[in-house]
Amino acid sequence: MKYFLANLAVHLAVTMVFVILSVVFSNRNKRGKTTNPFAYFLPVIFCAIAVVYTFFYTAPRLLDFAAVKSDNYYSYTGTLEDVSGLNDSLTVDGHKYYINPLRSIPEEGSNVKVRYTKYGHYVVEIVIAEEMDVEGSI
Repeated sequence: MKYFLANLAVHLAVTMVFVILSVVFSNRNKRGKTTNPFAYFLPVIFCAIAVVYTFFYTAPRLLDFAAVKSDNYYSYTGTLEDVSGLNDSLTVDGHKYYINPLRSIPEEGSNVKVRYTKYGHYVVEIVIAEEMDVEGSI
């Protein structure tokens, strides 16, 4: 939970930096202090970056905040295919999930059960799925 909140705070801060840069350069253009022709387009560039960053990173984490607070998660069982080099994301059956890099992760190729948030695909819990043998008897 602490890592999720820290991650959310960092993404909100990055979004705010892009918005502030957009406003600062827009005000420079308004006052006529921009001398470089490329600098006239910086407000539009920073605004576009802020919108895209918010769409892909900040908004999904904001939408997941209520789920994390109420412990309402989705679960999926599959084969762990890949773990990123920084241990901050993993791939299970072609789906990418984000995880706390300090958390222990099972070996690639193992059958795992992942509990994750709906929008940001943040992994709250990852455990090795137990193989269950079901025998029918009459």
